[in-house]
Amino acid sequence: MTEPILAARSVVKSFAKGRWQGWKRQGVRAVDEVDIEVREGETLAIVGESGSGKSSLARILLGLVPPTSGEILYRGRPIEALSASEKRVFRREIQPVFQDPASSLNPRMRIETTLGHVLARHGLATPATMRQVIAERLESVGLTPATDYLDRYPHQLSGGQQQRIAIARAICLEPKLVIADEPLSSLDMSVQAQILDLLIGLKRRLSLGLVMISHDLNVVATIADRVAVMYLGKIVEAGPASEVLSRPQHSYTKSLLAARLTADPRLARQRAGLA
Repeated sequence: MTEPILAARSVVKSFAKGRWQGWKRQGVRAVDEVDIEVREGETLAIVGESGSGKSSLARILLGLVPPTSGEILYRGRPIEALSASEKRVFRREIQPVFQDPASSLNPRMRIETTLGHVLARHGLATPATMRQVIAERLESVGLTPATDYLDRYPHQLSGGQQQRIAIARAICLEPKLVIADEPLSSLDMSVQAQILDLLIGLKRRLSLGLVMISHDLNVVATIADRVAVMYLGKIVEAGPASEVLSRPQHSYTKSLLAARLTADPRLARQRAGLA
């Protein structure tokens, strides 16, 4: 079995908790002794309700915030032990897609400038080829013709188009792994399906690894190879998606599945114990 590209080992993240006497040094454990790993080309879904610690874990995996204890391993090495050049490779290979695309894009930058800055920073295009490379990236995420979008600002795009731009920015660097934190939750249902299809297509075409943070088990069932269920900061159940979603062992996983929306009224009655 290949070595994980990214792994969390006994990761804890605590946040100070306010009280009327002042601030406590240690407070809520948003992430509590988490161990997970993801390999190139696979999709790991981290699921749970709001407040379960999913987004905090995503930020730690990306290296955006340090864990209180434990460590994140990139190709078997702690990320804090990486050299400057190795960290540059880490940032290129591990890319984020955030929940709210509008807030993740600079409102003062045209789309061409946003993507061009990323390509120039990593030396992936020359000034002579920059516009062509950007156009290819836009077309790869379904924004065609690309010339219609190059000169636009984020506020001139729909939510779905903004998220496509955010995905294009992530894949500009040809990453090995994308960590997507609730990338569908701010979009309309019809647009969610389009973006999900886009992610599935990119995963297959680019052999892209994906960590999908989500509370939507219907989405998870469509895209995930493995599932990790988070509850109160802990991973309470993990395994192949087919097993976790069809034969859950933990009571919290069972309750998540029971709350899932379904178009089949008979199944809904069975879950409610009415049939």
